[in-house]
Amino acid sequence: MTDTRKHILVVDDDADVRELLTELLTHDGYEVTAVEDGIGAMMLLKKRVPDLIILDIMMPVIDGTHLIQVIRAADNPEMWQVPILICSASEKIDEVLATSEFNLAPDDCLRKPFEIADLLRRVAERTVRA
Repeated sequence: MTDTRKHILVVDDDADVRELLTELLTHDGYEVTAVEDGIGAMMLLKKRVPDLIILDIMMPVIDGTHLIQVIRAADNPEMWQVPILICSASEKIDEVLATSEFNLAPDDCLRKPFEIADLLRRVAERTVRA
């Protein structure tokens, strides 16, 4: 039997945030893989394209903005269509939204701290079309 749950990749360098998001999303019926940085995300993305990526902006080595560029420039066209939900406390969210190269709308960004109901609503909206 095939698992039909939607797969979400969480990329955040804060272990508490990764744990919280994993718990919330798993409880809501999603399959969740969580990694601490962009390098871990890129390794996973080579193996499997998720239905949604929840991404922090400020991370060591490869930050969220660089990871978005890598995802959107991937050889796999399926990667170009993966919805990305930025979840960050960083003021860089405003910079990302102002940059047309990322093609993200304000509703694609969730500021920490966030309301759980808002997070789950946004995830559900983005995984319906996935």
